[in-house]
Amino acid sequence: MAASVNRIQVLGGALLLASPLVFARCVEGPAPLTTPEAPLAVITDLGEAANIELGGTVVLDGAESWIDPAATDAGLSLTYFWELDSKPFGSVLVDGSLVIAGTPMDGDDDDAYVGDPATPETTSVQFTPDLVGLYGVTLQVSDGVRVSDLDHIVITVGSSNICPTADAGSDVVALTGVPITLDGTGTSDPDLTDDGLPQPLQWLWHFSLVPSGSDLTDADIYSQGTAQPQIIPDVPGTYILQLKATDGICTSDPQYVTVLASNGNGQPVADAGQSILLTPCSPSEVTLDGTASFDLESASLIYEWSFTAVPSGSSMTNAFIEGRYTATPSFNWDVPGVYTLQLLVSDGELQSDPSYVAVRAVSPLPNQAPVAQTGENVVINSSANCTSGAYTGCSCSPCGSRSFVVEASAYDPDLDRINYQWIVQSGNGSLLGDQGPVVEVTVPDQAATCNNTTTNVVTLKLTVFDCRAADEDEITLTFNCNG
Repeated sequence: MAASVNRIQVLGGALLLASPLVFARCVEGPAPLTTPEAPLAVITDLGEAANIELGGTVVLDGAESWIDPAATDAGLSLTYFWELDSKPFGSVLVDGSLVIAGTPMDGDDDDAYVGDPATPETTSVQFTPDLVGLYGVTLQVSDGVRVSDLDHIVITVGSSNICPTADAGSDVVALTGVPITLDGTGTSDPDLTDDGLPQPLQWLWHFSLVPSGSDLTDADIYSQGTAQPQIIPDVPGTYILQLKATDGICTSDPQYVTVLASNGNGQPVADAGQSILLTPCSPSEVTLDGTASFDLESASLIYEWSFTAVPSGSSMTNAFIEGRYTATPSFNWDVPGVYTLQLLVSDGELQSDPSYVAVRAVSPLPNQAPVAQTGENVVINSSANCTSGAYTGCSCSPCGSRSFVVEASAYDPDLDRINYQWIVQSGNGSLLGDQGPVVEVTVPDQAATCNNTTTNVVTLKLTVFDCRAADEDEITLTFNCNG
């Protein structure tokens, strides 16, 4: 459409109406469309609440996440995707542990939650950490067309709570079909409740091993959760049970107890003792020790020792084992090397499985000398009681006797037995106990004169020696008497 407007000219102060001007008016079309921006994921900052004690619950809120109003005008809305992306080693939490915030679990404890799993519509989630450490949670949102970047938050979980210490008790000897009671009463926890009482514990027992043919499972542990549950062995053999204790926040390291069950006559158990490492100063005769062998029914045992391996060049045979059929036989090795022996025990009906012990004999040479160390020199200062008179002059009472205790810290590189010998090298002193690592030295009264210091310096000499070598060291003990 066109519109006409009169054109006005001003000439010499007169207005002149000129011919009309014609203008064209543009009709505007619809505004161009704007593409909405991608949404923004925002997890509300927790502040100090990001540092919690183990056992607490963390609530995370993503309601501040942003969507472009243009996307809202187009009928779009946000969906939320929560993820547990990091956790301490050993934690059993998963993404499904992030549940809808505010859903209480069944029961009376309003502070604990199991909750319903989070959905794409869930703006706020919560979870309960199961271990001390760092947990990372991410949030990503979408408007159905565009996806946001990830927002990330870290929660630090600590604990002033101290874990219990489990004690599964002593090993038990049992009969099949007869109930036995385990003993976890030695389990301890230093933490106290707010009332000053011991923190309640739960005892978690578990079969780590049952003999072949046994049908026992954890369900056969009667009074599970208590300190003194019972089990009934169903077949002869070795049962190993694990105990863990929990205070509801922290679970202890495992401890184990062994139950040896028999049906009236169990197989005896051989124990050949600890392996033996001889030193250059060790005698050639070696005594073995099988006294730890036992029978479940306490029957008398019959012992039988034998060589299973000897060093090259050795002429040792079983005939050289003196007391071969006793618990503590002996033999004299003939060449350096490793001797391996086997022990079998019998109760007259059943024989044990073999137990083995190794004896390592070394050549007498080379031998390293022990090292003598007497420590730092010692000085004791004492003051005498002096008097002065016009006719008698100055005189002093002597300083009373003193005792020094000296302890050596000698050692032998070969771990040979060390012998000690102390002597008074010089000075006035007497020794008490001159053949051990500790010696006591007594110095007598020390005379004094006015305005003078008298001194008694005692030098001790220590000699340490093994079978073939020795070392010496000295220490001085100074007793000053000031008049």
